[in-house]
Amino acid sequence: MRVSKFLVLLPIFLAAMACFYSGALYFDNFRISYGINSEVKRESLVRSAAASIISERKAYEKYSQTRSPQDEITLRKANAAKNLAVKIFLNSLSNTSDDTRMRDRLNEVLKNANASWESFNLSFYSFVELANSAATSGQVVFKDVALDIDIKRYILSLIRTYELLQNVNTAKEHILAVLMGKEKITEGSLKQTLNGLKYNDINANLLPSGDIKDSIIRDIERLDNIEISQGYDEIRFKLKLNNELTRDEILQINNFENKRADLFGKIANLLSDGLKRQNDNFRIKVLSLAFLMFFLSFWLFYAGYKTYIWLKDLENLNQKMKLVRDEVLKRGDRNPQKLIENFIALYKELLQKYEQEKSFAAIKDRLLVRLSKKFYQAKEQIFSSVATLKKDENVVKNELLFENLEKNSQIIALNYSNIKGLLDSRNGEVGLNLKPFNPQILFSNILEAQIPFAQEKKLIFLTYLDANISDELEGDSEKISVIFNMIMLAIIAKCDRFANLSVEIRNASNYAATSGITSVNFKITINQMCFSSEQIDALQLDDKNEIIDEDSEFYLRMARFYLSLLNTPLDISTLGGTGNEFNFTINLKNIKKLQNFDIDVKLKIGYIPDINTKYNDFFERTLESMRLEFKNIISYHSNQAKSCDIVFTRQTINKKASIENVVSLKEPLTPLNIARLIYTQKYQGASLYEKDTTFLLCDENPLSIEMIKHIFNYFDCEVVCIGNKKELKQALLINHFDAIFIDASFFENNASKYVKELRSLRDEKQILIAMTSNTKNISERELVSPFDEMIKKPFSKNELKRVLSKFEIDLKPNKENASQEDENKTAKNNSTNTLEEIKNTIK
Repeated sequence: MRVSKFLVLLPIFLAAMACFYSGALYFDNFRISYGINSEVKRESLVRSAAASIISERKAYEKYSQTRSPQDEITLRKANAAKNLAVKIFLNSLSNTSDDTRMRDRLNEVLKNANASWESFNLSFYSFVELANSAATSGQVVFKDVALDIDIKRYILSLIRTYELLQNVNTAKEHILAVLMGKEKITEGSLKQTLNGLKYNDINANLLPSGDIKDSIIRDIERLDNIEISQGYDEIRFKLKLNNELTRDEILQINNFENKRADLFGKIANLLSDGLKRQNDNFRIKVLSLAFLMFFLSFWLFYAGYKTYIWLKDLENLNQKMKLVRDEVLKRGDRNPQKLIENFIALYKELLQKYEQEKSFAAIKDRLLVRLSKKFYQAKEQIFSSVATLKKDENVVKNELLFENLEKNSQIIALNYSNIKGLLDSRNGEVGLNLKPFNPQILFSNILEAQIPFAQEKKLIFLTYLDANISDELEGDSEKISVIFNMIMLAIIAKCDRFANLSVEIRNASNYAATSGITSVNFKITINQMCFSSEQIDALQLDDKNEIIDEDSEFYLRMARFYLSLLNTPLDISTLGGTGNEFNFTINLKNIKKLQNFDIDVKLKIGYIPDINTKYNDFFERTLESMRLEFKNIISYHSNQAKSCDIVFTRQTINKKASIENVVSLKEPLTPLNIARLIYTQKYQGASLYEKDTTFLLCDENPLSIEMIKHIFNYFDCEVVCIGNKKELKQALLINHFDAIFIDASFFENNASKYVKELRSLRDEKQILIAMTSNTKNISERELVSPFDEMIKKPFSKNELKRVLSKFEIDLKPNKENASQEDENKTAKNNSTNTLEEIKNTIK
């Protein structure tokens, strides 16, 4: 990379070094603050030990005079407190020369604890002198360090207090020598003592501001008043006249010095406590700033490194783009059809790689084969659609082809993700590939990719996707697709045909929270007991040595394995024995807001309800999450629908020509599909739906329904199947059908009355055709009068066409089936010609 491009990184690395240097300075302040805290703790232990020794001595002297039991108890308590304080202080001392001298002086004091008054005081004053000197020198070290201004005030005030305590201790030593007859008291020897306490002795200008300063000044003024009131002026005047003081006057001076010592000890305690509080706050502050600076420094270094890598990648990409551009310009081939050919070649290469890698265990092989069939079908439909697009200019038809391309591409992508997930689990490549994705597109795709599997099993497949999942999320979209598909494969492999399978994907986040995380909840419900409680408990054990011989169990274990990578459990319940529910929640990081649905909320939307109430509920919840309102269109009268901008129906329901603005909702039901239809209706002015002939098929036997439905598949029509009388009435109230086929089992008693009731549900004429068989108990004569026509099961497609022609219903052949029959005939002719060629060759 060129030097000029590298200079872009220079500000990043300079900022990183500046942050690191600032962090080092803050950490040095933290180290100094820690040293101050240790010194304050040491001084507090010294004062505590000295105070406990004085308290014990006073208790001892009082007990020596009274010998009372109460004073003896007081002496014992004072002795215990002294022993504890002295033990803590001695344990804090090290083996340095200063600490050794301190330890020796203290042991001497303890040795003279019960000795004469003179011996005790001599040793105690010597200990206090050394302690005050050590405390002063300990604080002087931190006096000139550039810390917080308030901490500096505390340190300077403490140093001044220890100096005053040292003066008091010197005066008391002199008084003790006078009382022992070793020295003579004069004005000069006790000048500072007899001058008394003045305001400036403590240097109030350096005291920390606030309540502590006011408290110290009040205590000093109180002692100053005591000096004046108790006659110290007379003693000072007497000394000026060179008169000798009496013993009582000397003891009076000693008593005053004791009060000064108590006052300065109290001031030292106040200042030490305040310094500790201030220093603790300062230490936390500088430590936090140090960590912040170090973090910013490392983050900037990392950002610079990543930027360097990206710049190198961009340089490489730029070179490759130049090579590609030069190659394209050199060839001169810029035909857009080349894109489609490359697209086909890509899928051929993808299929070839898949065929080379498939099969490594029995169950996995079966799954791969099953997925490859879907893969191949989708691929063939893509090739067919691409070929048609090359030569067809029909816009509406092309839009349908593009929709087919999109759907099959999603199926291919999902199946390839499943195959890759299997191979990755086999090869140990199970890391997460986190990248941003649009959840509405991803979840719509994985739902749409399930349609072929559900149709293969004849399942009633209902979906709900919450439009409130609207942020761009960061996660492993491939793993999420594999997890969902594995659970669906497990359910579909176990459930029976015609089961009700519903999927709900909703935003489970707390909308009031601002954590930057979206919780997406997946709930899959089946109305059949696919897994018992015992099977569910066995799945939770996750025994790695167990031999798995069931496909569905393998799929669920696979799903649980990938969910464990996302730290998410899979909850399976039995719904009280009525079915199974599979539930899991994935937490994904929000990246940015997306504008998935920019729809006019004032749009007038109508909806023709489906016979399936759960589908109606999902439709209502979907529009509610999209902030859209709608009204149900119960009647087919055109004046009801004309007031709406768009009227939705489920794809299985026919639309009358009088309702011009009706659009059909294909499966799955998702916000994207709804938005797409609204845009199509609003901006293109018409629906892509082609009007079909629709029949209602009523039979309580599911197998019989499938057999009859197979006959209808030969024609271009839609068939709505129901299995009970309640659904029959609901379907007639909501929808219009070109003809209604009803099995005789619906009317075993009083068929005429029931048919009359059905005809009264609608104003228009209904074509009712009865289906009979040799196994029914009802006679055909009972059905002739109420029904328009009868047909005997099983019937052929020609028989069906003959019956419907009586009502001028012309059934057109299904194009797919017609082309399939042509292919079969061609294959048969080809095989016949090949056989003839072989015979001629033999001859």
